[in-house]
Amino acid sequence: MALIFITIPLLGVLWYVNLIIILKRLKHNQDIHNYTIIGGLLTFAFICAVMFGVASMY
Repeated sequence: MALIFITIPLLGVLWYVNLIIILKRLKHNQDIHNYTIIGGLLTFAFICAVMFGVASMY
């Protein structure tokens, strides 16, 4: 249960950093394909962590 309190904020920070990198690369007209894939994986991990956290409360 305590792992969820570390995992969800950590994924949120990584998600935010990835967004900032994408915006900077878009501004400089660089390729963002890899960062889009990373964003998708972070979103999947974040949703799984939230679902696991909610399920572990019951």
